[in-house]
Amino acid sequence: MLIKHFKENEEFAKFLKERMGLYPKEALHRSGEGIFHCLYLSAPLPPEPFFLSARRYGLHAFHGGNRFLVCGSEARLKEFLGQLHGHEAWRKVAREALETLIRYRRRYFKLSYNRKILPLGLKTAVMGVLNVTPDSFSDGGLYLKPEDALKRAVQMAEEGAEIIDVGAESTRPGSERVPAKEELNRLLPALKLIRKELPDVWLSVDTYKAGVARAALEEGADIINDVSGGTYDPEILKVVAEYRCPYVITHTKGRPERWREEPPYYEDVIAEVVSFFKERIEALKAAGYEEEEKLILDPGIGFGKLPEHNVAILKRFDELRVFGKILMVGVSRKSFIGIILEGFLGRKTEPRERLYGSLGALAPAVMGGAHVVRVHDVKETKEFLALLDAVRTYDGA
Repeated sequence: MLIKHFKENEEFAKFLKERMGLYPKEALHRSGEGIFHCLYLSAPLPPEPFFLSARRYGLHAFHGGNRFLVCGSEARLKEFLGQLHGHEAWRKVAREALETLIRYRRRYFKLSYNRKILPLGLKTAVMGVLNVTPDSFSDGGLYLKPEDALKRAVQMAEEGAEIIDVGAESTRPGSERVPAKEELNRLLPALKLIRKELPDVWLSVDTYKAGVARAALEEGADIINDVSGGTYDPEILKVVAEYRCPYVITHTKGRPERWREEPPYYEDVIAEVVSFFKERIEALKAAGYEEEEKLILDPGIGFGKLPEHNVAILKRFDELRVFGKILMVGVSRKSFIGIILEGFLGRKTEPRERLYGSLGALAPAVMGGAHVVRVHDVKETKEFLALLDAVRTYDGA
């Protein structure tokens, strides 16, 4: 189930043609002008109650196969769903749709753990990247020594990073997996030093392994940032449930070592990401995780996605708000930025040359509802966000 916004009739008509098999000219004629707020769902349900309820409240309704789209103001949509709830066949879907509309409106959150509180929504929080790896795509090999990692962590904290994300295994495309023992040997010495020196800074650990997550939490980590959402090592779900800690579910498709060999396919990347999140949240609940206010959702820019998929996610980022959860995004220095820069400017860029491209990629995500941004360049990002947040939260004339 998605909530969609269409700013132009051409965009609206294209969606109806490609997703619902409706002829564009007919769609334009039936939709009228100014369609903006739409509820899109897929379910094998009878269309008659759907159209009767929509007509009663003056809404624009469309049906193709098992797919339904209804458009209008938020207030009218809520009235429509209340009416639709009276039809037994539609009762469950109508209730879920109403809950989705309510969740979508939520903008402010408060993350709490280990006697720390992080307000989110008014200001965008920055998660600084710290890789203690020899092969990460941007800063691999720079912070292998615990003392160097500590120095970098202190610098990022002084520059304003609310969270520091420590990773000890690269997940760049084509990277090889490392055993848990090796990952821990890289991670724990740095983590212990940083925790001791920066007791008030949120510490996140980037891992998908249950054993590594447990050891990190024992050493004072606050957040587990799992690039697989529990699909690589399902036991990690039990670990975060036991510790009741904040947990980042990242959407991924395939595995890093095979991304170059197996290009991903998506009919609708946002719809697939939403479906993935829904399934992983249910898996977490089944594992005993009850801390829904501590869940963080990351669409996984670059994780099993082509440049066009990444751009689609950034453009449609607001559609991820249907869960009413904290949203995170990581675009910093990624290869799709280099590909776009080369296409538009005609020159190649190294990861460290992609600061401005990274900031440009952040803008639509933050305006679309991202609460946390994962970046390499903390100082520059904080300055950029100060202006962007001022515009985003301005409610004057």
